[in-house]
Amino acid sequence: MSLGAYLAHRWNVILHSGFPIFFWVKPHWTVDEIPDQSGKVVVVTGGNSGTGYATCKALYEAGATVYLCCRDLTKGEKAVSDIKKGGVYGAAGLTYPESAPARKGSGSVQCLELDLADLNSVARFAEDFKRREKRLDLLFANAGVMASPEGLFTKQGYTLQFGTNTLGHQRLIAHLLPLLLQTARDHPESLPRVLSVSSAGHTAAPPGGFDAKSVVRDPSLSTDAGADGKPQRGPNEHQKWVEYGQSKWGNVAIVRYLHWLYGPDAGRPKHDVKGEREGEGEIISIALHPGIVATNLAQHMTISAYLLKINWIAALFSKTADIGASNQLWAATVPEAEARKLSGEYIVPFQSVGVARPDLDDPARVQEMWDWCELQGKRFE
Repeated sequence: MSLGAYLAHRWNVILHSGFPIFFWVKPHWTVDEIPDQSGKVVVVTGGNSGTGYATCKALYEAGATVYLCCRDLTKGEKAVSDIKKGGVYGAAGLTYPESAPARKGSGSVQCLELDLADLNSVARFAEDFKRREKRLDLLFANAGVMASPEGLFTKQGYTLQFGTNTLGHQRLIAHLLPLLLQTARDHPESLPRVLSVSSAGHTAAPPGGFDAKSVVRDPSLSTDAGADGKPQRGPNEHQKWVEYGQSKWGNVAIVRYLHWLYGPDAGRPKHDVKGEREGEGEIISIALHPGIVATNLAQHMTISAYLLKINWIAALFSKTADIGASNQLWAATVPEAEARKLSGEYIVPFQSVGVARPDLDDPARVQEMWDWCELQGKRFE
């Protein structure tokens, strides 16, 4: 990594993290600019709250067929009902407009069960979805967990943050790749798009970005808590913020891999990626950082979660979910010509192309992670 690349990345992280202190860094686009999405089919993970909810609502009101995906169907159905009523999450919580919001098309929204921390649930969801739909235009890898305590694992034994944020989403995308490519062949004038929610926190990933040993539950650990009642941390497991950074590095790596293998020819650089294509067709893939957003992502950070419930404090350090969703909605709905140029990029607050960690330009590191995720799918699905 050259000194220039390192400094450019660090400055970009500071300036475009999304902190309100940089008051001049603000959205220059609104959801009112979303064109009619009638006929588009959309999948949003983590759609029952936060930026996922705001994304589902905006695209539903623009006329798309929206699949709101989450672990808890009760919460998901409640979110579907709130979206249809025009509910908006703001500093004062959920509020409803006096009249239903204007809509640009005859959209629909429904909830499907999806637990990204269970690879079998991911596979079941993908098969169910492919039975329901013959196209997929927008896939938002939006769900995530942050700073969860060390020693928490997914159903198949992967660290909770990487297993949910990266592995779960990679397996979902891999299962849906044939449908994305079919959509590209059927509608080449409007290529499907994959939007992967990362974070400025990806800079905290370990050297090289991905450490496979650190994300697998050590067989020496029992399933019970330790003597102090806390989850047991594996001997190779990273500290929770490094683990979070690793999972967010993985979210950008997914986009880089997809872009290098399936991206539009006009924007695809010549990288030595040796993956085998699943079929003909092109896909636009974009990573993004939503900014510092007041959502339940901070639930494992006790003090932060409490402070974010105090309106005036939350306003000092974070943006609303609607603003946080603006990057991914913008990237998902900008005109085709502009979207093709954005493929493979990392978008930062707000509506700007950012600078990802330089090791994400290394095809060998990116492919190592993708291939490892593929292997886990073969083991458990």
